[in-house]
Amino acid sequence: MTTYKSAYKTTTFVEDKKINVVHHSTKIIEHDVENNTIKLNNGGWFSKTTKDRIHAYLIENSSYRLYQKKGNWFIDIVDKFDDYKTLKTIPYENNMVLKAI
Repeated sequence: MTTYKSAYKTTTFVEDKKINVVHHSTKIIEHDVENNTIKLNNGGWFSKTTKDRIHAYLIENSSYRLYQKKGNWFIDIVDKFDDYKTLKTIPYENNMVLKAI
């Protein structure tokens, strides 16, 4: 297993065909490449940095984005081919699993 530092206090590693992103000691992303799913978990840390790490991964590897509005987190399903137009918005929940589209 190869682990590399992807950002401050954040590491990424691949294990069992899953890309894992760990921020501090919390696995915030588990991208199952084989099943094409992305599991999100902020570990209860609704911090700007945790949100930014998840958002950056989603925008780079899927058709989702994460943002905060009035203290609440939301996931947008976006059209990457139409200037990231929002198609649907859903509330963020820990341990939610998204189909990697």
